[in-house]
Amino acid sequence: MSLSKIFSRHRFIVERLRIKPCTSEELENAWERSIENTEGQPLAKRTLQRDIQIIKEVYHIIIKFNKSLKAYEITEDNDPYTQNLFEAFDVFRALQNYGNLSKVIQFDRRLPAGTEYLSPLLRAIKEHRQLKLHYYKFWDKKQQPQVRTIEPYLLKEAQRRWYVLAWDVEKKALRVFGLDRITHLDDSKDIKYQHAVPEGVECFFDDSFGAWVDSEHTQAEEVVLAFKKLPNDSVFMPNPAEYLKAMPLHSSQEVVRETDNEIVLKLRLKITPDFVREIQSYGDRVKVLSDNVLICKK
Repeated sequence: MSLSKIFSRHRFIVERLRIKPCTSEELENAWERSIENTEGQPLAKRTLQRDIQIIKEVYHIIIKFNKSLKAYEITEDNDPYTQNLFEAFDVFRALQNYGNLSKVIQFDRRLPAGTEYLSPLLRAIKEHRQLKLHYYKFWDKKQQPQVRTIEPYLLKEAQRRWYVLAWDVEKKALRVFGLDRITHLDDSKDIKYQHAVPEGVECFFDDSFGAWVDSEHTQAEEVVLAFKKLPNDSVFMPNPAEYLKAMPLHSSQEVVRETDNEIVLKLRLKITPDFVREIQSYGDRVKVLSDNVLICKK
């Protein structure tokens, strides 16, 4: 059986159990009727047990048998990576199943650069190894790449660009490098980390709008924003109120109140230039209600 079909079965099991706990018989019957089961393969109990173990190891979703319910249920499911993986697979499967769809599907032509470095960076992170990269800055008019030795800790995707958070060995500090500015990456040396991984490095971007952290000493602030509700929504001017409910600005976003005329949102994050630019893009459709530096910047 192909890997894509096995992946489809794993996703089916997870999505079914996210709805409600199921017995092995319920899962088997549902799988037999599922459009995902293109080859009509049964979901035997031995296969289910093996899939549950793989789902735990690969997707970090824990499925256990609840004796009181006499059914399987998800007991741990908090890794956002899994949902991103499922969504990427949906796109891949649609394109694979229907062949050339260039006349009915149009992708953004501004393809993110640097994705070819994701695999070696991930490998180095898992193996705690140093890397050498040739890197240039956007504002460097001479465009002369600098050679930097890094100890990579974390990959971050923001606004269709990829970044790596790493310890800069020469600078002796944490730095964020854009993958689209790497011209060459050397992972041939087997040199382990020489610097201890900072505590809580996985939370480094939690208070950031994107990958811009400004400085390690910049503190998160509470920001309250009022967005106007437009009387007529259009493709050229989408209603920010509805758009921001569907696609929050930040994970900390809360709806404070909503009226017929506006929606008021509260966020807690670092006020960085990329966040300010995002707010400015709404023009007179947004008003800053909180008393902080964002008012001056806007």
